[in-house]
Amino acid sequence: MRKILLLLFCFVCQLALKAQAQTATSVNTTGITINDEFYNNESLDRICKDLQKKSGVKIVADSSLIARYRVSYWFQNVKVEIGIKEALKNTDLKAYVDENGILYIVSKLQKVTVAQSATQNAVYKGKPEKNNFTITGKVVDSKTSESLAFTSVIIKSKKSGVQTNVDGLFTLQKIPSDTTTLEISYIGYKTLTYHLSPQTPTKDLRIELEAVSEVLDEVVVSGEKNEIMKVNETVGLFTMTPKNIAKLPNVGEKDIFRGFQLMPGISAANQSSSGLYVRGGTPDQNLVLYDGFTVYYVDHLYGFFSAFNSNAVKDVRLFKGGFEAKYGGRVSSVVDITGKDGNQNEFNATADVGLLSANALVEGPITKNKKLTFVVAGRHSWAGPLYDKIFNTFKSQQTSNQNGGFGGQFARRFQSGQTVTSYFYDLNGKVTYRPNTKDNITLSFYNGQDFLDNSQNLNLPFGGTRGGGFGNTDQSNWGNIGSSLKWSRQWTTKFYTNSLLSFSNYFSKRDNTNQNTFTRTDGTTQTVKFGSLESNDLKDVSFKTDFEYRASDHHLVEFGGQFSNLAIKYSYSQNDTTEILGKNDRGNTIAGYLQDEIKIGANNRFTMKPSLRVTYYDVTKKVYYEPRFTANFALTNEIKLKGAVGQYYQFAKQVEREDISNGSRSFWLLANNSYLPVTSSTHIIVGGSYEIDDYVIDIEAYYKDIQNDTRYTLRFAPQIGRGLVADETFFTGTGKVKGIDFLLQKKFGKYNGWIGYTLAKSDKYIAQFSADAFPSNFDVRHEFKSVNMYKIGRWDLSATWIYASGKPYTSITGGYVVKLLDGTEKDFTSPSTTNANRLPASHRLDIAATYNFTHGSLSLSVFNVYGQSNVWYKKFQTITDPDTNEKYLSVTDVNYLGFTPNLTFTYHLR
Repeated sequence: MRKILLLLFCFVCQLALKAQAQTATSVNTTGITINDEFYNNESLDRICKDLQKKSGVKIVADSSLIARYRVSYWFQNVKVEIGIKEALKNTDLKAYVDENGILYIVSKLQKVTVAQSATQNAVYKGKPEKNNFTITGKVVDSKTSESLAFTSVIIKSKKSGVQTNVDGLFTLQKIPSDTTTLEISYIGYKTLTYHLSPQTPTKDLRIELEAVSEVLDEVVVSGEKNEIMKVNETVGLFTMTPKNIAKLPNVGEKDIFRGFQLMPGISAANQSSSGLYVRGGTPDQNLVLYDGFTVYYVDHLYGFFSAFNSNAVKDVRLFKGGFEAKYGGRVSSVVDITGKDGNQNEFNATADVGLLSANALVEGPITKNKKLTFVVAGRHSWAGPLYDKIFNTFKSQQTSNQNGGFGGQFARRFQSGQTVTSYFYDLNGKVTYRPNTKDNITLSFYNGQDFLDNSQNLNLPFGGTRGGGFGNTDQSNWGNIGSSLKWSRQWTTKFYTNSLLSFSNYFSKRDNTNQNTFTRTDGTTQTVKFGSLESNDLKDVSFKTDFEYRASDHHLVEFGGQFSNLAIKYSYSQNDTTEILGKNDRGNTIAGYLQDEIKIGANNRFTMKPSLRVTYYDVTKKVYYEPRFTANFALTNEIKLKGAVGQYYQFAKQVEREDISNGSRSFWLLANNSYLPVTSSTHIIVGGSYEIDDYVIDIEAYYKDIQNDTRYTLRFAPQIGRGLVADETFFTGTGKVKGIDFLLQKKFGKYNGWIGYTLAKSDKYIAQFSADAFPSNFDVRHEFKSVNMYKIGRWDLSATWIYASGKPYTSITGGYVVKLLDGTEKDFTSPSTTNANRLPASHRLDIAATYNFTHGSLSLSVFNVYGQSNVWYKKFQTITDPDTNEKYLSVTDVNYLGFTPNLTFTYHLR
């Protein structure tokens, strides 16, 4: 499958190159050569009109502006673009060409922020010529021409407008007049105030936003605002760019998931994981999309880092709950990641080098007319001091997982040394082809993997001629492969489609087998094998199409369909031959959805979005209905109210395999009609926000009712020597989550940041585990987060402080011995009431300082500045007294990372 994806990637590139070669001459008319034309002190306005007539080149300029200039130039075997630029050298005008081959002439004193408007930011003082009309356009980055998805385009007088779609396209209807002022804003970019004029194009308007420069001296630009994140526009929605996340403290890598953990409602209590525990949910209950394909495992290095390279990411949106019917298959949240398309204007390269890994990205146009672009990014770890420190911390958990009870003592007593090999890497690639202003074709590819070889060989000196060898194989490999092929088209000003074919493969393999070879006194040898093998493989092939119809300026209808084919294999065996659990699941889902965004009232103060998703699941042969509803009401210009309610289902679910002594693990399976039912959840969310000047207060209260949450355990089926029955190992229950998220944010200025607080309660009920409801594994009652960022000249300074009350855990209260049929004995433990205990509260301070220069930055980050010992988990171990042969229980606190510094150097070509 990997070879097929790579071949497909190359094939599309070749097709696009051929298409470009065939069309480049006819499209890029600015490349037409004027053989012999002399203009002597002629009006620039007349010269432009004459060149357009003779060459067919389209020139856009303000006639009243260029009519004031007279120039002399001899076009002798020179291209129109080059000739015009040469003719303007001694003037205060400049010329440039956009991606459609249109030549623009503007003032040098005027910042080029809109590529298809002659008046740009200048206020038009004449009378309007058009009223109540429509403009279609695209918002892009001024430096790279990357489309900017989900950008706000607002009619300033009405204080209402639209957002661009995933391709940066927008349709703005019922504009009062052609002298109206627009306001265009996107996080991480300077807000643009743009004044329309009668010369402004109404079709294919290209708007360029300028990214906020990190290289600033002590100069304050009045009125310039750069928003760090957006939180209060939609129920439960956070939006943040990787560029802003890079300013926050990190441990080795800037990490978009670690950045989201700083938001209220997303737990940061599990410091060892970059996974998102959203409002009582687990990471597998989050729908994570990367360029449209589903990513089923999002971690590197045992979960300490997310699997996504921030350099390759353009935009990230997180829905904490109440998400719309366009998204399905998960019951907690949605993370929608859009990768970069590649620089359309010029070749560029970026590299990061830190104590943990190296990271490189290259991008640029493939063809001269800039319609075909590429981006490739790669990241690879190395065994430096920071990697070793994190690895050794996690390795202690792995050791306890492998060698519980007597095995742990045995391994330490006779270990003779080992060489551990461990690394991770990921690779992103994307090719984007834009044959015209209406169509967009992209091929995206991702591959991320982790490798660990912790194998060892031991010698067992029993004395005399007896002896033996012990071989332990401990190899793990896990990761994701994903790809998507997307075609989107703006058919008319009102109708847009986006079709996507995707493939995703998650895999996890662990070989933890042991081989003992003993030499008897008579010289013969005996080999005994034991240990465990575990593998999980999930393949997802999907096709979906989304439709958008903008019926009016207050009415957006979206609908679509999706087909997914899922195949999941799981195998867990012990002692080389005994299969404890083996599954080979297959299933299909067919889904359709309809949602309608309706805006009502003056300035569209009230917005509601009723929606419905319907899914047929062929394993259960049932149809699942998911009605959803969201609403926002602007009570005043400063106060907004919001709410959401919805039903959600999950068909591919990750089941926790309980192991109190050695640490629980999870694996993916498909839901069925019996012991593994489809998980469902009901969301109810209400909230409001108050925004004044540079500050916003946002509050959301939420309630989730979860049905059919499943766990797997062997504690109720200890019998050895007979087959296990699924009903004795899978146990299903319910869950309830309720809480409130509070956020106070300073949005703009040299100093900005936020304070977040979450009060929550997450309970589960599984009859076999407890007669009463018990706290879920990630029931953290209180979480407080303070995020602070300050910019001074070329320096970005930041500090975060996190406090979390203790997580619950199940302890071991005693143990017993069972004599097996073969005469041997096996130890079993007696657990306490499920999650009846709590770890101590945790807190830590992280700081970072980044110095920005023209082509890069140097960043120093410190994790856990004051070295707080935060307990990760309790390690339980049975110890035998060699003198009395009595057994007793040892309990050890295993802590998270302490004081950990990191240094990162970043360089970009442009």
